[in-house]
Amino acid sequence: MERRWSEAECQRWFVQNQKGSLNELSKLSRVPFTTLKHWRSTNKWVKKRKEFQDELYQQTELKAIDKVSEDLSEQWATLTTEHLHCYQICRKTAELRVKLIQQQFEKLKVEEDLRRSMGMPVEEIEQAQDEKLKQISIDDINTCSIVLDRCVKGERLVLSMDYIDINRAIAAVERTGLKVVAPSNAIFAKVAGGYRENA
Repeated sequence: MERRWSEAECQRWFVQNQKGSLNELSKLSRVPFTTLKHWRSTNKWVKKRKEFQDELYQQTELKAIDKVSEDLSEQWATLTTEHLHCYQICRKTAELRVKLIQQQFEKLKVEEDLRRSMGMPVEEIEQAQDEKLKQISIDDINTCSIVLDRCVKGERLVLSMDYIDINRAIAAVERTGLKVVAPSNAIFAKVAGGYRENA
């Protein structure tokens, strides 16, 4: 024969089983229904059950949020890395193109020096240089410059290294009617171009 449950055991079962009834508990615990009803009433089992279930729900919800946050963080890290790699590949490609253009200019300079040392007439040297310069596209140089600028900005952005112009920030704050006061003059002295001291 099974032993009769204590009041604490009955309360634990009732509180932790959201759909558990007193009839079911009476059969399991060998405690009369009327006794269980009295305990439920005097010890506020229904309230305790609701509090337990609310807490259980919150914990489950927090675990779910943590899991989703963790998954999102991993996805964010992967996307950030891929984004950074894309900028780096574009930047390196543009840098290689710029090096090729620089080599073309250096080759022109060497050829010009060689022709001068051989005593070629200046007009022939300039004509040969003009022909060679036409082969170097200014559009290529401009495109490389734009790509490099965008890539560097993109890399800084991805790495959260975007720089802040302190003077613009101070001016924006002051336009709202507030004053910016540094804890020491040394801070304003470090700002490029300096900024007036707020007394």
